[in-house]
Amino acid sequence: MFVMSVAADFIAAARSAESAETQPKRTLCCCEYIAQANNQKSHLLGCCCNCEDLDLVCTRLVTCRRIDRRNIDGMLIAFQDRLRLPWRGGAKRISPAAIAPAFIIPLMLGLATLNSKTAIVLMLTMVGFSIWGLQLAKKTATRTNFFLSWTVFSVFYMILIFECQVPLLELVPEENYFLMFFTCAGIYCLYRTHRLAPLNLVSAQYGTTPKDELPGIAEASSGEEQAEAQTTLQMDSVLDLNDEEVVDIDTAERAGLMHGQPNICESCRKVTPRRAYHCQVCGTCVKRRSHHSYWLNCCIGERNHSWYIAGLFTSLIALILGANLTLTSICHPFLVLRPFGYALLLPDDCSEVFESFELGISFVVACYSLLIANYITFLLARQAFLWWNDTTLHEYKRAANAASNRSRIWSNWRAILK
Repeated sequence: MFVMSVAADFIAAARSAESAETQPKRTLCCCEYIAQANNQKSHLLGCCCNCEDLDLVCTRLVTCRRIDRRNIDGMLIAFQDRLRLPWRGGAKRISPAAIAPAFIIPLMLGLATLNSKTAIVLMLTMVGFSIWGLQLAKKTATRTNFFLSWTVFSVFYMILIFECQVPLLELVPEENYFLMFFTCAGIYCLYRTHRLAPLNLVSAQYGTTPKDELPGIAEASSGEEQAEAQTTLQMDSVLDLNDEEVVDIDTAERAGLMHGQPNICESCRKVTPRRAYHCQVCGTCVKRRSHHSYWLNCCIGERNHSWYIAGLFTSLIALILGANLTLTSICHPFLVLRPFGYALLLPDDCSEVFESFELGISFVVACYSLLIANYITFLLARQAFLWWNDTTLHEYKRAANAASNRSRIWSNWRAILK
């Protein structure tokens, strides 16, 4: 009886503890969340309250004393945890990298409207900052939402300024319709590119809904185990046929074999399909991997490559068309051609665009869209070159690295022989 009563008390205590843990989660309003530091319910209005690290940093800063690095890290972690958006069922945490472009882009575009020299300096600064950020992300293989957020907010601000600041009375309604059509088509294609990216992963199964988090590679799912078992059976059958000297090449390719050996990823230690390569950013292998697009925060591979090309092409048309319509509306245009009765205009004199803010911001956004159009043109030209050679960007870089290594080895031997 004593043992039974102790067991009943233990079960009741466990149930009460479980209900106490789940109760705050069930009663969270849109502005409440569970703090990461103490696992207690907090409110968005208290974002600067009860932060000991912030108090210590402010105190040491006022008293001119040395600030400990741990207090700064704790303050930043607390701010990152408290940076949240009201949401149903509890406030959702926002990444600082995801909201930074929302303030950086309008600030730089607004400052660029002061005069032409400031516009040139800020445009070059934006290009240099983008190149430096991409190289840093590639070097460290960091997965970040900064560049995806930059893309989204750039599109948003360009559409907003074109529809609100550009004098639409100078445009034909059909021109605006064409611009909106190509803009929506480009957004949809790039959205599909990002949405279909999880299906490129070797661990992903066709027919499933893409998840927000990438599937892990440490443990194989039941579908992967069946696929690996099927691959093993195909390997055995191919080897048996090899003993009989009746090897079926098509069967070997479907099994992912090359000269009787399976295609095994050196990082995942898994049997992967042919032309599947490992992505250090995504942390798994990607089917027919071309490259990792930081601007879309996903890998370009087998399932989304065509959508990626279509998105680049339609976005290029929308950017050039929008820039031309903007510049011919705010500048003095001249007639180039009149095909089929339609006047094709180009801007001529834009010396007066910085006299007012409306004309200046329209001119700056048009130049910004032309910069993006030049970058997209380079991407499309590179993809056309790779398509002509029937290869991907990853395979082309691997071949180039192998060729450079062979030339380096040959030069070393020549130096030794001399």
